[in-house]
Amino acid sequence: MPARQPGEFELDHLLGERSVFSRVADGCSAADAECLRRMRDERMYRLKQVSWSDFCKQYLDISKAEADRIIRRFEEFGQSYFDVSRLVRISPESYRAIAPAVKGKSIEYNGETIPLVPENAQRVLAAVQALRQAAAPKRQPKRAIEPAAPAPPPPLYERIRLLTLRAYQVTAELRQVCDEANRGTCDRQSIQRLARDLRQRLYDLEALAA
Repeated sequence: MPARQPGEFELDHLLGERSVFSRVADGCSAADAECLRRMRDERMYRLKQVSWSDFCKQYLDISKAEADRIIRRFEEFGQSYFDVSRLVRISPESYRAIAPAVKGKSIEYNGETIPLVPENAQRVLAAVQALRQAAAPKRQPKRAIEPAAPAPPPPLYERIRLLTLRAYQVTAELRQVCDEANRGTCDRQSIQRLARDLRQRLYDLEALAA
């Protein structure tokens, strides 16, 4: 049997401790995260002649990405994050928002100190939800939509141009109706009366514009 390398006993001890921590805590604990960090940062995994990625798969039963995430959370938040996450599912982003209320192994809310123990799971959940909501950025009220200012009227020369086009269009349409109507019918007589009335109005307009 080959002699064991220095550090192998300690590594096996850490692996055994991690297994115990996971079973007792029913999930990842701060002690578990500390074990992972030591095995990675001190390169203890090399004693098994494997890479960190393969070590995670073969000996830790998690992926390298998951192990690194656990270590990052431990380095940023310490034990308190794991104490809260054992009772309430919470993302690192949400934990950052409520972190000021977490004091050691308790959470403070509404003047009350709630110990982070399983029997307080519902109270902790209610406190976390309320703290997250209070920390969420307040939505700015939507400004009332002001009615658009009325468009200025077009200049006179443009209005005259448009009226000219309309007058030509009306005259052309009346001529077409006249061509379609039979001579001596009431339709032609109506067009004749309209023409006389328009001619008089145009005379009056001509005199007004002089």
